[in-house]
Amino acid sequence: MCALGLPPQKVTPADDLRDALRQCESKIVALKGSGAEAIRLLALMDRVQSLFDQLGAKGLDLRPEQSRWETVERQLYSRAALLVRELQTSGGLARLREATRPTRDHWWWFLDEEVRHRRQQALKRMAVRGIVALLILVVAGLLYQRFLAPDPLTRQALLLNERAERAIQEGHLEEALAEYETLRELTPYDSQVFLHLGVLYETLGQDTDAAQAYASASTLLDSQEDFFLQWGMVYLDLGQWESARARAGEALALNSESARGHFILGSSYEAQGQISEAVDALQRAAELARAQGDDILYVLIKLRLGVLLGGSSQVAPLKQRSPDSKT
Repeated sequence: MCALGLPPQKVTPADDLRDALRQCESKIVALKGSGAEAIRLLALMDRVQSLFDQLGAKGLDLRPEQSRWETVERQLYSRAALLVRELQTSGGLARLREATRPTRDHWWWFLDEEVRHRRQQALKRMAVRGIVALLILVVAGLLYQRFLAPDPLTRQALLLNERAERAIQEGHLEEALAEYETLRELTPYDSQVFLHLGVLYETLGQDTDAAQAYASASTLLDSQEDFFLQWGMVYLDLGQWESARARAGEALALNSESARGHFILGSSYEAQGQISEAVDALQRAAELARAQGDDILYVLIKLRLGVLLGGSSQVAPLKQRSPDSKT
């Protein structure tokens, strides 16, 4: 409050934009249980976009506000399922969209379609996750004896991990994040926990926390190649296909003959329906796995190729094959 009890005056044309951004941030945080009030959030998003168009046309420097806007968009996108649920009390987003007739660039009005698309991808994601889970279980088999009769701490860690995985499958990323944060306190030397934390923080727009989690994971792994490979597997696990390919590419830049790197590439291509690229990457992964004596990965990939190629790819013998034989 300024002198004489008068309310403060706006001093720049961008003040309205900053105020609208602040309201968007507040409403996204309080989205759960907001019900019909969520409609106000959609209107505010429209208002922000309109102000950006108006002020940008005047040549104003809006870089700080643009950064805030991108964070708001990312956070709302990650909470799409929650928004759609809250709007059910108002007849659903589709009904509201019919009344407002928004254009496609106002994508927040179409988040019900995004949620539906995510559900349609569930079976495909589950198939890829099954492959990833099998690979992880094979590696974890070396620790089998430890888990025959797990101690209370281990049982708690397993329960937390199971709950986190289930929350991810259901799209409840904030719940998964809370489980992994608890799990971090129980298993402070588990690189997989830190990598899952990093990806979840990143997805939810908490970039500083994400960077810290990634740094912790990196110090726990033997090499940068292994760091990028495990990071890529986590992206694959969460259905973030482009990010999985990016991490695989970084691993392959360090070691072009990484069978796991080509496997991640192929799995992400397959999940997105890019069958030709998937087959090329998986065939290369199979060649490398066989040459490097990774029989389990080799058989796993060949079975995957058999599905992709309609059963035409057979699992070749693992022994007594000449180096010039084709997979």
